Amino acid sequence: MMTLKIGEKDYRVKFNYNCFCDTDLLDRVNDLGKIFSKAGAESDKDISAMGKIKDLFVCVRDLLFSGFQEENPVENVQAVGKLLDQYREEAQEGEERGVLQLFVMLSSELTEEGFLSDIMKTLAASAEKQKELPKTPQDHRKAQRQSRTAGA
Repeated sequence: MMTLKIGEKDYRVKFNYNCFCDTDLLDRVNDLGKIFSKAGAESDKDISAMGKIKDLFVCVRDLLFSGFQEENPVENVQAVGKLLDQYREEAQEGEERGVLQLFVMLSSELTEEGFLSDIMKTLAASAEKQKELPKTPQDHRKAQRQSRTAGA
């Protein structure tokens, strides 16, 4: 479980089952993660990532709103926005408290901790097992048989 210290209070972030059922946060995190992971490697021709900055801010706010609900519910997403402002203002010199760093921490918490991590590990293990299974030989003679009957 992730904890953010804002002011004198520790806010625990925990993503629960309803978060996945009631929101599209996992899809949004996945889409934004793809954009920002390749943004540094792409040329200046592709400035579409700049248009996604607002999406990043909104996604971080929505992630925190959902993550706060179980341990320390907040009234609404605007209240989360105020907490984010305070979190940023309290940054010590040299401390990284930008929205991108917070996005990375939250997306990691979302996908690698709690019950979702178990599902992801199971899916990854299943994919590995599929790779290890021997391939069934294909019947290469089938095409020859069909061509013989077609010509007769």
